[in-house]
Amino acid sequence: MNAAGPAAAMVLAAGRGTRMRPLSEVYPKPALPVLGEPVVAWAMRQAARAGAPRIAVNAWHLADRLAAAVDAVATGVPVALSRETELMDTAGGLALARDRGLLGEAGPVLVLNGDGLYGLELGPVLEAHEREGWDVTLALLPHLGPGRWARVVLDARARVAAIRPPGPPEPGEVPFLYPGAMVVSRAALDALPAAPGGIPERLWRPAMAAGRMGGVVVTGHWREIGTPAAYLEAVLDLLGGRCRIAPTAAVAPSAAVGRSDVGEGVTIGEEAVVAESILAGGVTVGRGARVIRSILLGPVAVAPGETVTGAARAAAP
Repeated sequence: MNAAGPAAAMVLAAGRGTRMRPLSEVYPKPALPVLGEPVVAWAMRQAARAGAPRIAVNAWHLADRLAAAVDAVATGVPVALSRETELMDTAGGLALARDRGLLGEAGPVLVLNGDGLYGLELGPVLEAHEREGWDVTLALLPHLGPGRWARVVLDARARVAAIRPPGPPEPGEVPFLYPGAMVVSRAALDALPAAPGGIPERLWRPAMAAGRMGGVVVTGHWREIGTPAAYLEAVLDLLGGRCRIAPTAAVAPSAAVGRSDVGEGVTIGEEAVVAESILAGGVTVGRGARVIRSILLGPVAVAPGETVTGAARAAAP
């Protein structure tokens, strides 16, 4: 950990993931497979790259499946799971991990959303947080979709002046995008009540009112995994023009598989066609079936000769 490094990192992964239904009824969103690893691996490794000496991940929805996903990720630093008996929301989950001693006793904490594909350079955020003494420092990106995501507006001193809902920027406004990565001071962390509540009202609002919330524009890439459509497009973008077939997948010689992520335990029968799809967790595609631009997770069976297009299906093992 460098001089400006975090004392710990917290990955927020406990929510229901309602926008990811029906997949999230079987898989917690951070446990969805991406090229053989769970989504949460990206946030965990981002935290390790940023110098966090320990990582906490909270869990509530389908906690056992999330725990298995977290255990499968190698980060090089200790990782602890903070299970919640009731959904504490984002600020409440952070406070609970604090009270359990999972976030150290001194120094700032890096907080990351568990549903993003991260490749950000967070050094400038940590340095600015230490230099300015803010309570909260957001990592920001140039905003390319203000109609889709909230807009963060900075003042001349790089403090957060406003967080506005999705929509066209106002005249003269320079909107920034918050990709779900921030640094929180120990004082602000210690002030959080150990009760259910969200980060915007419990953490951001007081920090903004006191002029103690800043933002730093960073370089790198980020991709939200929010809906089945966004999940599929993110995986296809990572694949480029190639196909990934896991070693334990069984693909018949006469099957055609193109630009797809075919995971562990998948069986694809003779003369079947799979294109631009995600299959994992024991999917069976029958002889002559066609699976096009679909997500199939768990022991889902596609009958011989069946055509599945634009579907999102998940089944519990």
